[in-house]
Amino acid sequence: MHTSPTTQFRSVLVALNFFAVSSTISFGGPLSLKETVSSPSDFPIVANGRAAEILVDKADAEVVRIAAGLLASDIERVSGVKPGVGGTITGRTAPVIILGTLEKSALIADLIKRRKFDPKSIKGKWESFIVTTVDAPFPGVPAALVIAGSDRRGAAYGALTLSETIGVSPWEWWADVAPQKRENLVVSAVAHTEGSPSVQYRGIFINDEDWGIQPWAAGTFEPASKNIGPKTYAKVCELLLRLKANYLWPAMHKCSKAFNCFPENKAVADRYAIVMGSSHCEPLLRNNVGEWDPKTRGEWNYQKNGAQVLSYWEERVKESGRYENTYTLGMRGVHDGAMPFEGTTPERIAMLQKIISDQRELLAKYVNPKLDQVPQIFIPYKEVLTVYQKGLKVPQDVTLVWPDDNHGYIRRLSTPEEQKRSGGSGVYYHLSYYGSPEDYLWLCTTPPALIWEEMRKAYDHGARKLWIVNVGDIKPAEVGMEFFLRMAWNVDAWNENAQTTFLEEWARRTFGKEHAAEIAWVMDEYYRLNYTAKPEHLLNAQFSTNYDEIAQRLHRFAALVAKTDALHSQLRPEQRDAFFELVAYPVRGSALMNEKHLEPGMAREAYEKIQAETKVYNEVIHGGKWNRMMSAAPRNRQVFLPATAKNPPVSGSVPVIDNAAAGATEPGYISMEAEHPTRAIGGDGVAWKTISGLGRSGDSIALLPTTETVPQNSVLEFDFTAPKAGIAKVLIYAIPTHALHSGLQLRYSVAIDHEPPRMVDLETAESSPAWSANVLRAAAIGTTEHSINQGKHTLKIHPLDPGLVFDKVVLDFGGLKPTHLGPPATHSESRFPQP
Repeated sequence: MHTSPTTQFRSVLVALNFFAVSSTISFGGPLSLKETVSSPSDFPIVANGRAAEILVDKADAEVVRIAAGLLASDIERVSGVKPGVGGTITGRTAPVIILGTLEKSALIADLIKRRKFDPKSIKGKWESFIVTTVDAPFPGVPAALVIAGSDRRGAAYGALTLSETIGVSPWEWWADVAPQKRENLVVSAVAHTEGSPSVQYRGIFINDEDWGIQPWAAGTFEPASKNIGPKTYAKVCELLLRLKANYLWPAMHKCSKAFNCFPENKAVADRYAIVMGSSHCEPLLRNNVGEWDPKTRGEWNYQKNGAQVLSYWEERVKESGRYENTYTLGMRGVHDGAMPFEGTTPERIAMLQKIISDQRELLAKYVNPKLDQVPQIFIPYKEVLTVYQKGLKVPQDVTLVWPDDNHGYIRRLSTPEEQKRSGGSGVYYHLSYYGSPEDYLWLCTTPPALIWEEMRKAYDHGARKLWIVNVGDIKPAEVGMEFFLRMAWNVDAWNENAQTTFLEEWARRTFGKEHAAEIAWVMDEYYRLNYTAKPEHLLNAQFSTNYDEIAQRLHRFAALVAKTDALHSQLRPEQRDAFFELVAYPVRGSALMNEKHLEPGMAREAYEKIQAETKVYNEVIHGGKWNRMMSAAPRNRQVFLPATAKNPPVSGSVPVIDNAAAGATEPGYISMEAEHPTRAIGGDGVAWKTISGLGRSGDSIALLPTTETVPQNSVLEFDFTAPKAGIAKVLIYAIPTHALHSGLQLRYSVAIDHEPPRMVDLETAESSPAWSANVLRAAAIGTTEHSINQGKHTLKIHPLDPGLVFDKVVLDFGGLKPTHLGPPATHSESRFPQP
């Protein structure tokens, strides 16, 4: 076995345009591809038209055998040569690939026994694996590439990491990403180890499936079941394995049959080693919408019909308890409503306490009497959070899964005391949503930068047990879903530049290095433009002709579409389907929606173009493979209808911002990007960090990490010159985050020069008008008034609580005009440049 000094694995470009996998938890040598064998650690997977056979012990876990088959097919996709998959070493004289787990593979055990392979770096760890080259592993065999997993998923992740290393995207099937063809495949493996992951359970929730994956599965991919059935779930599970995920909440709307109505579904999940769970309103793996029949079971009410409800839960736990699951505790309405109950709040709490106790008795009876070994979750979603905060006692071994506000901003995280709980905590996050103040079910426009800011914060505050993300129909949320899951695998691979870093890596892996920088720019600009107002939210936006705001926005979208169209024509023909699905359709669709609502003369034409693009998605791309997947009008919301725009026509040309010095003034106001202060003072244990890609007109700035108490001297200072004496309103635009936990607020103070500071709290109650306004404009705006003299001054912003993310600073001297974004900066900014 060859070893090398410990190094931090990074995504690197290697010979012949091969790409190593994304940055992950790893040590040992990097796993990469080469053109030829040039060192003892190099292993020829395919050479001279012959492929190394893959050996898997027949007694090993089924997912390991599945992964071996996927790896063999992936090697064929790249090289045109498919390796055989066997189970015995007898008679072998050529190099082989050996895949298995430490616990069940006799081949791996034999190598360990004869000291050919050292498992200590992964032994006893969760979902870890090692890939290494071994000389003369068995008599007559010159070399082996050993892929060993600490457990069944670890081994599968190792095999599929090799697939990604040779150029096969996790989205090979789900987004038609074509690998670049190569004759020879030589891997360099010097004891490359990965794991254990940052977050134990990492997965997705398929939800609001009525307009996408359900009609596609039922009518196109799996017509025999007329539903999202075992054939579809097998493809979902494969995708999760390729993304190093391990967890799934299945589709649960009324249009879909309940997951367990198909007995094969849970068997499929088990074969792929995917842990099954259920959503916040589906206790103990029950899909109430599809499975609770009031005609035979009575009212869904534990207070009045507890015996029937408990029996209903018992049926599921009894039949599913032998599989690997997490179990949601508590009770809500049949479908995402409050728990039916008559009585006072203390009585409601007592009832919910009894429900949890009764549910745990079922788990002890049918799963494991040692309840601390049964994964259980409690999700304080919507009204349940209020009940929890008013005194509900959740057992210490149960994982608290904190939800976001459905729009990407986590409602709260664990207090220091809650962080001591043995069950730990997790997060339920959204990249797609059906509900108030408005849906976003069509395109996925949540920036990776926001995902990083929120999920890094969550991880730092102990949310390390479970991350689950609502991805709607999976398509078109591929990019956001991948970033979320890669971050869950290794949270430390990403920092405040995550959006830039990830998009560059993603573009290289997906489309190759030639156009990677340009594609990364396109996606960065797509997220920046749509973060300010999601295409589904344009009826609620307040874009104005003031400061040529509308003209500027349409100009940027036009440039974005032009770049996208040019790239589409420059790619290899086999890459264009994936580019359309992942880049062109979202970019064109969002641009057209903005034309439809912001340029009245284009409303009808833009609407028709959206329909045409959607028709291409459904009927043309990959020969109609995705027919019925894409709806251009989920729920037929007004924003999608062929109506005229509510805004006045755009007039005038697009102005050029003058390169004036920082702090220059325009009549009536001064506007500055918060990430460009004159001075930024951090303090003990904290520093000001610019979060690239998170902001409405630039980036944003935050005091990090959020686990530290804010030092008294932490401040952002902005020097400015007041054009006149009088009252100045100071508007601070912030990302609409929430207080970190129940013991904190979301406060900052503002002072000009040496005056007493004015304090502002940006926290909002969920579903309040203020909260609705914030999520629809992607900004919380605090306002203070100050009396100042003409001349030079210093504006000082002190954060008083951790978790604030500042975006823009505006001083209004009386001439500020209404806009959606606030006035443009009065000096130029530089950011992610267009290649």
